[in-house]
Amino acid sequence: MGWEIERRFLVNVPRAGWPARSKGRHLRQGYVRHGDPSVRIRTGEARGPVLTCKSGKGVRREEVEVVVTDEMATALFQAAGDHVVEKIRFPLGAWTLDRFLGDLDGLMLLEIELEDEHDELPDPPRGVDVLREVTDDRRFVSGRLAALEPEERRKLVRKAYEEATE
Repeated sequence: MGWEIERRFLVNVPRAGWPARSKGRHLRQGYVRHGDPSVRIRTGEARGPVLTCKSGKGVRREEVEVVVTDEMATALFQAAGDHVVEKIRFPLGAWTLDRFLGDLDGLMLLEIELEDEHDELPDPPRGVDVLREVTDDRRFVSGRLAALEPEERRKLVRKAYEEATE
């Protein structure tokens, strides 16, 4: 079992500052189980479909990943039902920017994976306005986002940006 050490930030990127979609990777994530542990299937990675099990909360979480067949990914997405999120992932140096699609359109999260939870963060990418850290805000865990009904997803996006600008 490995560890994922990651921090996440709610961000805003002016529309003119968006990288071209072709510079990102379209990811689709289905959650067979959300909560602790979460079990998800993801497609869109260069290595193929990846099954992931994560447990814990906050900056440091236990994580196990395995590449699976396309047939297994299809079966897992069927098991996930409507608990699916889609996003475009943009690598920006040490950082990763996720632009969510569908009912989560407008939600943008900036992530960074660290070697140690006490590592100093590099400056965020140019053109990305960091609004606040959401690492410990359970509302922004992808499995929880996937479990929301469509209207709850849209409401969360609106509320998150309203709270960040108050």
